[in-house]
Amino acid sequence: MIAEAAYFKAERRGFSGSDAIRDWCEAEAEIDARLRRLECEQLVAKIEEAAAAAGKRLKAARRKVTSLSAAARVEWQKDVERLAALRDALKPTLVELKEQGERAGQKLREQAEKIRGELVELVRRLEAKPKH
Repeated sequence: MIAEAAYFKAERRGFSGSDAIRDWCEAEAEIDARLRRLECEQLVAKIEEAAAAAGKRLKAARRKVTSLSAAARVEWQKDVERLAALRDALKPTLVELKEQGERAGQKLREQAEKIRGELVELVRRLEAKPKH
């Protein structure tokens, strides 16, 4: 990708002047920026998808909790509260990721991915719970 971008840079200037190293460095920076932007967009999409699924599951779980016996309700309530907390924690992280875009730091991306992973795991666990 970098080689092609560098070639097209040289082609645009009519191959005049021989600054192949400069073309390569500029092309490398452009490709890196595109890849970071794409990576960030994919992460944001995954997080939005997980948040939407969690929101739906949270609604269903809250309805379910009201119909359970007292003992079962205690068991479910902890996971329902954790799901709500994770969903709420994900919102500001998602907003920050969108605002920072490709400039988002690795730490922020890792934090968002960790929350998303916990959210997905909790939704999976809730769906597998026995329905007593």
